[in-house]
Amino acid sequence: MAAVGFGVASVIVAMVAMALSICIAEAITYPADVVALRELKAAIDPASIHSTSCVGSWDFSSDPCDDLSSTVFVCGFQCAMADDQTMRITSITLDGFGYVGTLPASLGNFSSLQLLDMSGNAFHGSIPDSISRLTLLSKLDLSRNSLSGSIPPSIGQLSSLQQLCLSYNLLGGAIPTSINSLLSLERLYLFNNRLTGGIPAMHNLNQLLFFDASNNLLSGSLSAPLPPSLMQLSLRGNQLQGRLPEDLLLLQQLEVMDLSSNSFTDAVDGALFQLPSLQQLNLSNNKLTAISIPEDVDAGSSQLIAIDISYNYIHGSLPLFLVEMKKLSALSLRHNFLSGAIPIQYALKAVASLLVGAQPLMRLYLDGNYLAGDLPAPFLRISPGTIAASFTDNCLLSCPISLPFCQGGSQKSQSECEHFTSLP
Repeated sequence: MAAVGFGVASVIVAMVAMALSICIAEAITYPADVVALRELKAAIDPASIHSTSCVGSWDFSSDPCDDLSSTVFVCGFQCAMADDQTMRITSITLDGFGYVGTLPASLGNFSSLQLLDMSGNAFHGSIPDSISRLTLLSKLDLSRNSLSGSIPPSIGQLSSLQQLCLSYNLLGGAIPTSINSLLSLERLYLFNNRLTGGIPAMHNLNQLLFFDASNNLLSGSLSAPLPPSLMQLSLRGNQLQGRLPEDLLLLQQLEVMDLSSNSFTDAVDGALFQLPSLQQLNLSNNKLTAISIPEDVDAGSSQLIAIDISYNYIHGSLPLFLVEMKKLSALSLRHNFLSGAIPIQYALKAVASLLVGAQPLMRLYLDGNYLAGDLPAPFLRISPGTIAASFTDNCLLSCPISLPFCQGGSQKSQSECEHFTSLP
């Protein structure tokens, strides 16, 4: 009986081993993925493929997803078992080895791909339209290459996309309106390209948290609705113009807003400073003319830490409500047309020992205006090194050179100051 039992056990073990061997034998890379991987390597200049790089290890004499091999296909992609027991390539993450080449149309054949990251290389040419077939893709990162042409409108078909990173390329043309179809999108990075046209409507992107299209050639007004889910909005270094839209006040989750180096005009709505989550606001290098202060302003509830409205055309006196913000520690109003005396509240905000439950001003730049009168006395008692500031190029009666914030330049001439005050 013991011998019989042993024989039955041996048969069972043999059957299990055979089943495992069949599974292992069938667990090969999906043929279309192998072809696409071959074509990806073929699209890269061999001279830019170093033997120690990821692509340099791709030797197609072996199966790409064979994890038993440790000498070939050592990096650059990941595989996962599909229902048909084949291995599918689900992730391509190339090392930034400086690969020179183009993006082949066959990239669209990786039908199980969830992540495609080819950033930090030297790929050139256009983004193939076939990339729109990667409907499972959650992250597409082609940043820091030399890609040109336009963003294909068909990119709006990537219904699972959560991150789209195309920054630091040479892409031109308009931001496609189909972007508004990417309902799962959380991060949209298009900065440092040559994109033109306006900002398209994005009101459907209810998951979008970060939108950065800085340093492009975008123009027109900022009239298209933006998603209220935004936490960071950066459009600096473009050619946007017109008034700052009231719709910006709907961005109740916004923490960082950078609209600097554009051509926005007219007044800044003071209600913007009261966005409940806003911590950093940069409106410098525009053509803004005033700060409109709402009657019911509650500066104490502001979350702002840093404000920069320098290099504009702001007229009037220094707004008191700015230094009534308890968390504000950095303020730049340099190179505007502000006039009148510096309120003592600005000096008190800079003296940490006089503040209770508030942050002191650590940076205060008021240079390049038409501020007049004497410096408030508390400024004269500030210890060296406690504040980074500049009051030069104004109309102040006295700005002692012994004070660091009076160094590096002189005050305007009396004739220039008198001419300014005589203007209607």
